[in-house]
Amino acid sequence: MTLNAYAAAKRLAIFDELQAGHEPSEGLFDHAILEEGRVKGHPQMGTTTYEPNCISLEFIYPDPSTSATVLSVKLTPPERIVFLPVPEWVVESIWQGEISGSFHFESDAQKLYEALGSEITAENNKKWFGPQMAKRRE
Repeated sequence: MTLNAYAAAKRLAIFDELQAGHEPSEGLFDHAILEEGRVKGHPQMGTTTYEPNCISLEFIYPDPSTSATVLSVKLTPPERIVFLPVPEWVVESIWQGEISGSFHFESDAQKLYEALGSEITAENNKKWFGPQMAKRRE
């Protein structure tokens, strides 16, 4: 099962539990925030964010008269999560919405491949979690 499929299944299962008025059957969450949200009504699905050792699922309890309450449920994934950046050899054409490969000498291609492989080590992959600066390629 892929990470996206795993997170979607967990998000849907917890959402169903919350809709039924139950607490999430797994994960860590703030009970006080859950109680505050229950007073406001039924939840809506929010965002899913990833950290190397955590999946955070947000459920939003809207209230037009005050601010919404956001319940965050933190799950421990079955294995470490890594971010795979777009490799340097991929050509991104923002205007056309296309992504394709590119041509390189074999020696350069090997270096690019090794550089991408080094990105999944725990130390090198930390930089990909959290807000990212916009990239410019010329």
